[in-house]
Amino acid sequence: MRFFQFPKWFRTLYPGAIWDFFLKKDNAIYITFDDGPNPTTTPQILEILDRFNAKATFFCLGKNVKENPALLSLIQSKGHAIGNHGMQHLDGYLTANDLYLQDAKEAKEIIGSNLFRPAYGRVKRSQFKLLKKEGYQIIFWSIISYDFDNTFPPEKIISLLEKKVKPGSIVVFHDSEKAWPNLKVVLPVIVESWTRQGYTLKAIEL
Repeated sequence: MRFFQFPKWFRTLYPGAIWDFFLKKDNAIYITFDDGPNPTTTPQILEILDRFNAKATFFCLGKNVKENPALLSLIQSKGHAIGNHGMQHLDGYLTANDLYLQDAKEAKEIIGSNLFRPAYGRVKRSQFKLLKKEGYQIIFWSIISYDFDNTFPPEKIISLLEKKVKPGSIVVFHDSEKAWPNLKVVLPVIVESWTRQGYTLKAIEL
């Protein structure tokens, strides 16, 4: 079963986290990419974004940045924002608090961002409090595209995004080879559509 959006009650568990920018009322959509950078997919994603003068936020894995430091510099040189997605993509629900915080700190040393998105969107309330105490700003999302699900065809992803996304939405895609078969079809179509509708595609800046 796919959960494209968090239930409203879930938001109350994480006070101060960011789920959307609906109150800004600036006709912007905030595209985000998790799990990169990836030498196969990242350059192609950047090319598509460049084509439409779109900006995005890349929540990077520390282990991938360590292996591909030039890609982090390339993302930043294009005017996109960088966020921390942890070092090893840990599931917070299954990880001890001290190990989870250590993983986030290790990634921050490489990535250098206070923006943090929990892998899978799974973080214990105790971990959330520890992260906030360390100065991280936790970014969840308004809608997840399920681009990584090869049983969910691109046409349905595009239809879902057209119906669900509105100004201020934070949308999750994935900078990974697993997601690329869907993403290479979805991303240029949906970015072109949003641009044509007058939306501005912005990076997250706090």
